[in-house]
Amino acid sequence: MQKTKGRQLRNIHLALEEELSRLKRLLPCGEALTVRWKPRPLSKISGKVAGDTIYVYDEDPREALNTLKHEYIDCLLTRSLVIPLVTLVNTFVKLREKEIYERKERIVTDLIKLI
Repeated sequence: MQKTKGRQLRNIHLALEEELSRLKRLLPCGEALTVRWKPRPLSKISGKVAGDTIYVYDEDPREALNTLKHEYIDCLLTRSLVIPLVTLVNTFVKLREKEIYERKERIVTDLIKLI
């Protein structure tokens, strides 16, 4: 019984690794992502990406495969679109902060002259 359970666990992990390889071929992300299956029956989340590892917490093999797909695509979009966009917006905000500060200082200087 124990050997069968261990074999099933290895098979699920192997299926996740094969699916990750397939996803990388279909939608290359240029990252060395790996997958780790860590079933957690009481987890509030199905999976997450931490660093270059996709963690899958679902116990059910089908759900685990869907979670892997979800996390892979989410990671791909986040790293190729969201992070660069946030960086650009933050750069713009920093540029405007300096401009607004300098403008405020000129107004303060002008008001001091008036009083």
